[in-house]
Amino acid sequence: MSDVKKEFFEVETTMMENDVETMSESKKGFLAWVKAHKKQLILAGVSLATLIGIILGIKNKDVLAELWASLAERMKKMPSSTAISISSSLTDIPASVPDKILQVRAYTPPTKPVAVCRHIRTMSAGKHHSVAKAAEAAALGIDLPPNQTLVDSYTKYAA
Repeated sequence: MSDVKKEFFEVETTMMENDVETMSESKKGFLAWVKAHKKQLILAGVSLATLIGIILGIKNKDVLAELWASLAERMKKMPSSTAISISSSLTDIPASVPDKILQVRAYTPPTKPVAVCRHIRTMSAGKHHSVAKAAEAAALGIDLPPNQTLVDSYTKYAA
């Protein structure tokens, strides 16, 4: 009985090896065929996508026409120039705003000091403000989250 089992095992092993060789050869053959017909496959894919797009376009012609009309209407309503210049936006500011805010700062050379006003700064993860800064912010009516602090005014150079 053991001879039969050995013979069966040998036949089965041989068949599996032949199947693996056949599969690898067929895989190589398929890849070679794809490489040989690459241009035709790309052309077929683009053609198929175009054909599907045309069919969907014809099927949804009414919806597309409505969308096109709404886009054309929006384009008519849009101003010719969407850019807003600084001078035109400054004329819209009410007279109650102090003149100091309206000053436009020109280029500052790196050797000239620049004043930085008090501001709130968001700190990196794990950092928190001091008790003194929390009290100072509370006195100013500012509610500071744990990851923010109040930075005092200082002078720096533009560079």
